[in-house]
Amino acid sequence: MILLEDTRNQVGQHKNVEAYCRRMGIDIVRQCLNVGDYMLPDGKISVDTKADILELSHNIMSRDHRRFKAECVRAMECRIQLIVLVEEVPPFGRLDMWEVPRFRTCGRFHQIGDPMTLVDPAALRRACITMQIKYGVKFRFCTRRQSPARIIKYLKGELK
Repeated sequence: MILLEDTRNQVGQHKNVEAYCRRMGIDIVRQCLNVGDYMLPDGKISVDTKADILELSHNIMSRDHRRFKAECVRAMECRIQLIVLVEEVPPFGRLDMWEVPRFRTCGRFHQIGDPMTLVDPAALRRACITMQIKYGVKFRFCTRRQSPARIIKYLKGELK
């Protein structure tokens, strides 16, 4: 199996994905991808990883919004299913879009319990849901440890 990784990803940024692929016998080929961070050669699904909900918030609710929206539009126009995989789950359990308004940091980069961002979590949730509806983007959450296996499963169509 070959996993395509976008050349704009910093080398060594996703050591967990590299280690998982080595263990599973998956070759990683770096090339410029039209959308997302990871794809299979068939190019039907792309996974864009976000380190945490703070990065997601920055992409959607700041000046980066235009760039992120353009990526979502490109994916839709190219008929690529874009999945945004946020590598953070709060300590109190599973997180999905309905949980975002109650989200507090788990302490990976911030003090436990602090609000993750100055962005209103309910506004972030609304923006994500709007992007899901308008552009077909799917937002998914998991731990950093789970992300390599999830990336592969999403790309193979084993997870929705």
